[in-house]
Amino acid sequence: MKVLSPTAHGVVDVMFITVLAMAPIVSDLEPAVDTACYVMAGGYLLLTLLTDFKLGLIRIVPLQIHGWLDLLTGVLLLVAPFLFKFPQGSAERNLCWVLGAVSVVTWFITDWKAHTRSLMTDNAR
Repeated sequence: MKVLSPTAHGVVDVMFITVLAMAPIVSDLEPAVDTACYVMAGGYLLLTLLTDFKLGLIRIVPLQIHGWLDLLTGVLLLVAPFLFKFPQGSAERNLCWVLGAVSVVTWFITDWKAHTRSLMTDNAR
């Protein structure tokens, strides 16, 4: 069921960006992971600002492209602990799995074809 409108998805993006930007500050992460978090937060912020939806400022990236980039990022976050051999129970591993899961689940519940309707925030026109 597609319960998130593009606008609601944008709100999730803002929360995702905030978590990425704050993770190095509140967690004792490896320096390389700190850098990756800041780079990803900046990239997500840029993508959100460039996406063609209510929270976009310039609106040049189609919403569907934003969605596929979200799914790709989520999958990469889910496999990152294996690729980089993060220790079991480490903050890096847990952060990757939580953010990856949030990204993939959000992708599945977002209505990528809608521009105004949502059970969460928008009214149908």
